[in-house]
Amino acid sequence: MKRNKINQLITDKAFVGTTVTVMGWVRTRRGNKHVQFVALNDGSTVKNLQIVFDMQNFTDEQL
Repeated sequence: MKRNKINQLITDKAFVGTTVTVMGWVRTRRGNKHVQFVALNDGSTVKNLQIVFDMQNFTDEQL
């Protein structure tokens, strides 16, 4: 499993529609009982990667 940096994902359009692996820390997390929005950052850029979780597929403990 190869890690992709967020900077690569933002600048290279070849990643659109593919499955990627990212690592970093959560800057913010917000949402409700149906959906959660997580802003992830890995230090490769000042921009965050927004991840959307459908809470029907994940529990609070898993997040």
